Amino acid sequence: MSRTAVVAGVGPGLGASVAERFAEEGCSVALLARSEEYLTDLAARLREETPGEALAVPTDLADPMTIDHAFDRIAETFGPVDVLVNHASAASWDGLLDADPEAFRRALSVGPEAALHCSQAAVEDMVDGDGGTVIFTGATTSVRGREGAVGFSAAKFACRGMAESMARELGPEGVHVAHVVVDGMIRPPEVDPEEAGEEYLDPDAIADAYWSLVEQDRSAWTLELDLRPHVEEF
Repeated sequence: MSRTAVVAGVGPGLGASVAERFAEEGCSVALLARSEEYLTDLAARLREETPGEALAVPTDLADPMTIDHAFDRIAETFGPVDVLVNHASAASWDGLLDADPEAFRRALSVGPEAALHCSQAAVEDMVDGDGGTVIFTGATTSVRGREGAVGFSAAKFACRGMAESMARELGPEGVHVAHVVVDGMIRPPEVDPEEAGEEYLDPDAIADAYWSLVEQDRSAWTLELDLRPHVEEF
């Protein structure tokens, strides 16, 4: 039976790899981000190259009303949501004394606040149906704050706390909530996979790990998954 998956925060790199992986499994994938042209092109490619369906849903994830409209459209097109990936973030790469309050607020709006609104919209379907999966994309800064990135660190810490709270609340309702710590650099799209060093994480390999979380048996759900490159310093 086909699942409906929502990837909130899709761009070149990991977001696109996750969307493609889910579509390869036959999912109907809704792509949420602000770039309409990019989403439209990606959705067309997924429909052409995978067994799944894909829907471009241009969305400002900092705007709760836009998120509500996006989920209304997803419901009309695909039906109830089975999987949500909270992947969006807005980096504020400044230390404390240089931090701009507006940039800090945006980091929180696009990160934990967007995750809250998306999760509320998606989980309502899951608890009324056959359960589902919510995955948060975390980072090294989710567990240890990064110097010179007070806004990004705060947002990622908040998302990790949300994931842990939601997992305990929603697990008994049949909803698997997992937080993925991506502890390393993800290979950028412009870097040739054949030439990339071992210091990079492969976005397609990360996407495989996300799908494994969706497929996990309820008797052994993962709360936090730590992914890192295989290099000596780790």
